Amino acid sequence: DLKDAVRVRDGTCRHPGCNRLAVFCELDHTIPWSQGGKTTYSNLASLCKRHHMFKTDAYWHYRQPDPGTIIAISPAGETYLTRPDPPPAPPPDIPPPF
Repeated sequence: DLKDAVRVRDGTCRHPGCNRLAVFCELDHTIPWSQGGKTTYSNLASLCKRHHMFKTDAYWHYRQPDPGTIIAISPAGETYLTRPDPPPAPPPDIPPPF
């Protein structure tokens, strides 16, 4: 359920400008598990294989101050903020025509 919830929230790879669908991405701990990061909704993000590798190899760094809000920091020190699309609004309450 947690994997599904993160993938639905993210929609795509969370790296700035990447549009690979989250269903084809890997789930990554924003704070690495080996450094005490928890496997929680607020510490997971969808990253495609390429961008996951960039993070693992320490080219890019990511922070997640709020669930789904990702701050990506490039090798040059530039920061990029990405947020997931908001969930769709519920349909209006329209009574049946009969």
